[in-house]
Amino acid sequence: MELRHLRYFVAVAEELNFTRAADRLHTAQPSLSQQIRDLEDSVGTPLLYRSKRRVELTRAGEAFLKESRTILEQVDRAVMTARQTARTESGDLVIGFTPSAEIKVFPHILPVLRARLPEVHVILHSMTNPDLHDALWDREIDIAFLRRTELGEDFEIRPLLKEPLVAILPEDHVLAKQTVVDIKQFGQHPFIGISKEKAAELRARIQEYLDTQDVKLQTAQDAGNVLTALNLVAIGVGICILPDYVHALAVKGLTSRPIEGEPYIELCVAWRKANHSSVLAAFLKLLRTTMLETPEADHSNSNRLKVSATK
Repeated sequence: MELRHLRYFVAVAEELNFTRAADRLHTAQPSLSQQIRDLEDSVGTPLLYRSKRRVELTRAGEAFLKESRTILEQVDRAVMTARQTARTESGDLVIGFTPSAEIKVFPHILPVLRARLPEVHVILHSMTNPDLHDALWDREIDIAFLRRTELGEDFEIRPLLKEPLVAILPEDHVLAKQTVVDIKQFGQHPFIGISKEKAAELRARIQEYLDTQDVKLQTAQDAGNVLTALNLVAIGVGICILPDYVHALAVKGLTSRPIEGEPYIELCVAWRKANHSSVLAAFLKLLRTTMLETPEADHSNSNRLKVSATK
């Protein structure tokens, strides 16, 4: 019995269809069927009921599926741990981030890191918040700059910055004449929302603020990302609310205004508690000192929050 037999069996057990399982595994169906027969011969009992119309697990198959998943998860975890250890030994630091960090954090921390720790090889991955969550769990990255999310007790997650949420408007929009926008006036205009699938945390934070102000919006369209939202505003589809880092994107024909009540969203930093890499520890120390000492760009009034590298 080999690991591939377990992977094949799990795929069939989850799909309950040999054709779909074969497509998922990128293999031919006859080959998959033979692998399952070889596995059952090795185990010594049928794991699946097969008929022309359906596939079902036997009771033995149900028990075997549970244990197979556990074995595969342990193997995957062992592989990821080995890769993480190899990165540590080689001096690699893999950072996952949302666009906000690229604008508000990296210009301050990365030059300092390069100057003080030139031997550290930094690898950057821009991701959505859900992908950052998964990458931390899968040990594909060492540290993430992301919106607040539930990661579990195996992780440290600390607030780093409070980013003001601002109104994004066409330059000639009636609300652009105001120095500070009254959010209650948003309900009178078409609104560009943010996709729940791509940016659930930002969407939820905006909605939370709107609820406190008892404001209901006329959503014209949801945008999959910030750039799409900006472009939709630029062509007149609606107005939107975004973190103030979008100032740096400078889309022609747009302007922004502070919102009454000063709503904000947090940018957080997260890492796995069990990652005792000296490279990660050094980076967290630099992050703590640099972000506390370095002023933000003139356009931002973000408030810094302390990050501590507790282990």
